Amino acid sequence: MRILTEQLERLEQRSATLAEVGAAVEQWARREFTGKVDQGGIVATVDASGNLLALDISGLSRRRHDGVTLGDAVLAAVHAAEQAAAEARTTMMRDLGAGAHLSTLMNQARHDFEVRTTATSHQDPAQG
Repeated sequence: MRILTEQLERLEQRSATLAEVGAAVEQWARREFTGKVDQGGIVATVDASGNLLALDISGLSRRRHDGVTLGDAVLAAVHAAEQAAAEARTTMMRDLGAGAHLSTLMNQARHDFEVRTTATSHQDPAQG
């Protein structure tokens, strides 16, 4: 009975951890990240995956730059937004790993599965 209680506690802990992870990932996935250059005259917005959602170029920035320079500035803004998304992803993964101890939980789940599998394979078939 003690083993069953311990397994139930671990299952509840894993379930709570997975809920936390799911909520954090869902929240992060809805975020938008911006990159700004030319004193904020060029702003790129990307989603959490780095997909470009919006690109705003002020009239002043259009007048101030020739085509090549403007293209370079747009590219820099997009890269800055992508970098912000990547940094947020890294931070989220680090925080989730530290707070939830995911590797420990996964290793324990693997161990429990192996124990159950071994115990089941050693049972007498007549006992069912």
